[in-house]
Amino acid sequence: MPKQLLTGTLEEQCDMLVQMAQEKMSAGNYTGAYHALKEVVKHAPERKDAVDLLVVARQRKSEQTRLLLFSLIGAILFVGIGSATRLSGDLWLLAFGFVGLLVGYGVGNLFNSLRRAAELEMK
Repeated sequence: MPKQLLTGTLEEQCDMLVQMAQEKMSAGNYTGAYHALKEVVKHAPERKDAVDLLVVARQRKSEQTRLLLFSLIGAILFVGIGSATRLSGDLWLLAFGFVGLLVGYGVGNLFNSLRRAAELEMK
């Protein structure tokens, strides 16, 4: 999506950025939402709605990053296991890598769920 030139008052621009961030969050684009909300908070730090959304976007962005890392680590481990057991054929290693991605993704989701539950208990 090309960059848009913002027009209007600061309040109107902030409203538009918050709305855009909410749309991005609904689509799962937490990085884009994070950057938009960061601009709002930078120019209008009194906007509690933007501050609260920024916290959520930052948390979800971190969760997505962890999921990617856990998936990658799972794939690497499973390919390593496949290589160590001397599986013959690249297809087996590819299958092991795919299974590792799924296992890593599952472990990452479990980790994120446990982390979220622990945060809720602290509140």
